Amino acid sequence: MNFRGIIIRSLLVGALGLCCLWPPLPAKAGGGSGPVAGAGVGASTQVPAVIQNGFKLWSLNHRSSWAFDAWKMGGLMEKDPKTDTLSRYFSRIEQSLGNFKTYEVVDSKRVGQSSGVLYLSINFDRGVMFARFMIYKTDQDWVVQNMDFSPRPEAMMPWLAFEGGTYTE
Repeated sequence: MNFRGIIIRSLLVGALGLCCLWPPLPAKAGGGSGPVAGAGVGASTQVPAVIQNGFKLWSLNHRSSWAFDAWKMGGLMEKDPKTDTLSRYFSRIEQSLGNFKTYEVVDSKRVGQSSGVLYLSINFDRGVMFARFMIYKTDQDWVVQNMDFSPRPEAMMPWLAFEGGTYTE
């Protein structure tokens, strides 16, 4: 047996082993069971109820503080002063951007069976902010573990700073 044949067989066996051991990602999350159904711009990603509720409260009350109060409930950020700081930041930034209009899912990534990252664009009258929500599945429902915002998309989605638009490009 020659050396090249041994290497090729080893690579094929190793690749087959990785394919068999690699955990499959769900193609579509059903009925609130997962936040990261699809990936990519325009994907039909299911947004967890906690995030949806925050945006609903924001649009009804016209104050970002309502959204931050909803997003921090039940999760790691519940007693974190970061949410108060973010709320104050948004109350100032809304003077420049105008009123909150809508939000869109930009991308989502599954980190594990019980966690994921959701990337959003938040649309205002005169501009856009970008958001990154780290979410975690508790026994009851999804909660926000951390959140960050920036007017620069590459600050929330670093792959945009490189040529191509996704992790895989």
